[in-house]
Amino acid sequence: MEILILIGVMLGLALLGVHLVFAILLASTATLLVYRPGIPLEVVTQLFLAGIDNFLLLAVGFFFLAGELMNRGGVTRRIIDFSSACVGHVRGGLGHVNVVSSIFFSGISGSAVADTAAVGSVLIPAMEKAGFSRGFAAAITQTSSVIGPIIPPSIPMIVYAVLAQQSVGEMFLAGIVPGLVVGLCLMGVVYVIALQRGYPAKAWPGFAVILRAALGAAAALLTPIIILGGILSGIMTATEAGAVASAYAFLVGKFWFRELSWRDCGFALVDAAKGTSTVLVIVGASSLFAWIVADLQISAKASEMIFDITRNPFWVLVLVMVFTLVIGLFMDPLAGLVIIVPVFLPTMQEIGVDPIHFGVLVVLNLMIGLTTPPVGYLIYLSAYIANERPEVVIRESLPFLLALVGALLICLVFPAVVTTLPAFYSGG
Repeated sequence: MEILILIGVMLGLALLGVHLVFAILLASTATLLVYRPGIPLEVVTQLFLAGIDNFLLLAVGFFFLAGELMNRGGVTRRIIDFSSACVGHVRGGLGHVNVVSSIFFSGISGSAVADTAAVGSVLIPAMEKAGFSRGFAAAITQTSSVIGPIIPPSIPMIVYAVLAQQSVGEMFLAGIVPGLVVGLCLMGVVYVIALQRGYPAKAWPGFAVILRAALGAAAALLTPIIILGGILSGIMTATEAGAVASAYAFLVGKFWFRELSWRDCGFALVDAAKGTSTVLVIVGASSLFAWIVADLQISAKASEMIFDITRNPFWVLVLVMVFTLVIGLFMDPLAGLVIIVPVFLPTMQEIGVDPIHFGVLVVLNLMIGLTTPPVGYLIYLSAYIANERPEVVIRESLPFLLALVGALLICLVFPAVVTTLPAFYSGG
């Protein structure tokens, strides 16, 4: 009953338009008043502040800032040029360029919204000009943006690492192969649709053009290497790697590409602060949520409910993934993490599921929710950029959504897709 009140009130408030942070806090406080009336309400503020008092969360702000500086410093165009040189000649041309650009851009931003805005503002008009429908261009843009928070650096992966007390470096490594799997699945759908509709492809540019494009984008493509290399080598913590990435993004945009103005830096700081503050308040609210889940033994009760259905680890994971997919339809991914991790992670550990594997599945699953109605705001952002109706974008997105679910199933059925790189790094 406790879990029904806690999650029911939260979802009800969110559907009524209450901001997610207040929905989490109000639902948690209401549950506290009903089931623990003797506990002073000062606990709410204490747990909220304790939740954000984490040095690792500084990395979120730095990675937001690095992404904003790179985006405003001319990086997006160079990444798209390099992607176009590599795959623009394949049937479906710019559709494949869209996916590959998202893969490269994900190594900089770690945000699906930033990916959609940056790549979409350039490629959607270009795709329409090349003969692609606006709905198709918006659909592949918004679904390929799911890759952004999967391939490192990733804001949701950092939040999961904080909530689940896992290594950020291992979470980053675990997202690399799944992100590539998502990209390949989407490119397969692009190729099939391009054959059916006769979408064009560019001529083979030659190795000289590819080399020039690679050199032009080299400074941008070094960013994920700097981040991952610094963390995995032990030279830097995740927070320090974020700070170095921000400094590097500033130097590249200001002095190498010479496209980053001081005005752009100011806007980048403001936008990074907005994104960071949103993440921090959700994490703070999640601290209260997690405490209530532990105090009321909701995780144990959820485990009992699941074990009444099955005790097979695979099917338990499938059931949790179905629940996660439903949550993702209605809630922001970070708020979804707040619900899923405290409630189900203990169950996953009890049945022997690797928490790194579980974390990547949850993040990928919740990211799919960004591309689906009714809440998926990537739909509306891409539709706005394309000047197309959201319902058209939704219809065009259906084959790509099947590809995303297919990629999720691959990662679920074959855990090695997720766990091999982290195990190799940790010596396991």
